[in-house]
Amino acid sequence: MSLAKQALFKHCVAFAWLWMAVALQSVLVQTIEAAATAIAAAPAAPAQAAGSFNCSQPPQFENFDISKCCRLPSINLGPAVEKCHRHIKTLKSFNPSFPVYAHVCYPECIYRETGSFIEGDIHMETVKNFLQNNIEQRDKIIVPIIAASFQTCMTNIKNTMQSKGIKSYPNIEGLGCSPYASMIYGCVNAETFLHCPQEMWQNDNTCNIAKNFALQCNPLPHVPLPPM
Repeated sequence: MSLAKQALFKHCVAFAWLWMAVALQSVLVQTIEAAATAIAAAPAAPAQAAGSFNCSQPPQFENFDISKCCRLPSINLGPAVEKCHRHIKTLKSFNPSFPVYAHVCYPECIYRETGSFIEGDIHMETVKNFLQNNIEQRDKIIVPIIAASFQTCMTNIKNTMQSKGIKSYPNIEGLGCSPYASMIYGCVNAETFLHCPQEMWQNDNTCNIAKNFALQCNPLPHVPLPPM
């Protein structure tokens, strides 16, 4: 695998924080992950407002799990999880040192198995229907936010691709998939985090700082677009 492809793999793995189900676990969104390192923030310190950060020096916290800031919705993915676990383990690019759900091809598999990934693109009506029918009632407040995140991310990424003269991202030899679904996936995770409904948001100092840092320092599309 070339250095460019290795870099792409590492980037996409870092963005694999999953909103789709507790069963899928969660990992940190890369840019916000930088805010979860070594030093505890003073509990009484007020949260910084977006616009007041030095983006090259993210805030530092101790034992901070960003997935606790916006509660993950409970969702029934049916057999998709098991199928995708088996599929990822068949890929030459699978590294058993990393969780299966952190593989760059995992989002494409989940979208495909839930009927949302058709002919190389996300089908929005299927996404909306799947979320509405499979997210538990108590968490349905987040459905329109996730749907809006998909629409925002798809529009932004496609416009960015178009501005760079990129029509589509083909399957990467040796990887097992196109990076496109993973790019959408990472963007949707970050965008949903930024617009998490109040009822599902952990309103504490560290979460609010992380959110404000992301608002200022991790703009759309929230993920790096790989070079062609």
